[in-house]
Amino acid sequence: MGEERTVLRRGSVLLGMAVLLSLLFPVQFLLKESGVDPRSVPVPGVDLAALWALVGLLPSLLMFRDGQLAQRIPRWSAWVALLAACSLAYLLLHVHWSLDLVTVQLREATASAGLLPSVSHLALLDALELAARIGVLVALVAVLLRLDAPAQEEAPRARRSKR
Repeated sequence: MGEERTVLRRGSVLLGMAVLLSLLFPVQFLLKESGVDPRSVPVPGVDLAALWALVGLLPSLLMFRDGQLAQRIPRWSAWVALLAACSLAYLLLHVHWSLDLVTVQLREATASAGLLPSVSHLALLDALELAARIGVLVALVAVLLRLDAPAQEEAPRARRSKR
């Protein structure tokens, strides 16, 4: 049971790092500004942002190994849980089937709640994505600030000879 928790903690931090790296390189924004609709890129089932987050796993793995983060991640805390939730929310907002489901739910919720006409379900969807991005950023910084000290191997001490 303890090993599964460790794998979940490591996986959530690794996924959070990949999402953060994908946010640092705004490919989706650059495509949109150049006139290409990022949602029309022919990748079955996922959005370009989710694909870019998966590409971010490779440098995340390298940083994870180089920083020895697997041994340094603190025990479960609210920050690790928030990082996992925000990373998953960001990815699910960029997978077509879950985006369609969330869009339908938000449309129905705004219609039944009688919100102002200026608040549309698309504005709420953009707000959810922004909240997920900010959550990943804040939670990953908080987790990285609370890393445990790396286990250092003790070097044999040189004995002083008495003279």
